[in-house]
Amino acid sequence: MADKIDTRVSASIDGEIIRLMDGYNEETAQFVGGVANFFDAARESLSKLHNARELWQANSAVTKEGAVAIVAKEAQVLQPKVLKRYDLAVRDLEANIAHAEAQLAEPLIELASRGPVNAEVRAFARGLNRSEREAFMREALNNNDEATLASVLGAQPFLSGLTPLDKQHFLREYHTRKRPDLVRRLDVMRRAQERLLDVRPILFTAFSKAVGASPAEAAAYLRADEAAKAALNIEPQA
Repeated sequence: MADKIDTRVSASIDGEIIRLMDGYNEETAQFVGGVANFFDAARESLSKLHNARELWQANSAVTKEGAVAIVAKEAQVLQPKVLKRYDLAVRDLEANIAHAEAQLAEPLIELASRGPVNAEVRAFARGLNRSEREAFMREALNNNDEATLASVLGAQPFLSGLTPLDKQHFLREYHTRKRPDLVRRLDVMRRAQERLLDVRPILFTAFSKAVGASPAEAAAYLRADEAAKAALNIEPQA
């Protein structure tokens, strides 16, 4: 974290939000580090716009509207870059989550497809009432009965009389016991995903704040600026 926090930029746009999450450590950083880096880069871009606007507003030769127009041009360059980086962060995180979920599911699916005994186990579970079925699954978990757990949890839930929520609950317990490292990683990635998705609308508001005007107002100032330059026959700088 920087020594001095830029309070002009929303606290929601800060890589420390990710780094301070429960479960963030050296092991999980490689899977959500891209999200933290995106937040840092977005915050830096917004700080630059705030700095530019304050400098132009301090220039007595430039009107308030003129300062907005100048900074809005800079924002037109920076904002697409930030949003592109946002999309890449979302894409990479979704890929990491999908990969972790596949790692957790594949061994069960593979085992559940082996032999006729698996179908008999599912039929037995389906014939139990709900409380009996829960006790059956709880016993299998406590005894680390891999064959029974794979037969039930590696197939569609209705084959064993489970609801989708039942299966999700027991899968969670199974994975927590078998691959706690992977479950922890997935938890951190999902929390990072929530924060990443929540920040998208905040980004647009933050850019408007940095420019000093709403998008509509900034566009109007830019049109007026271009019209004035055209009237003077002054070519705008690239």
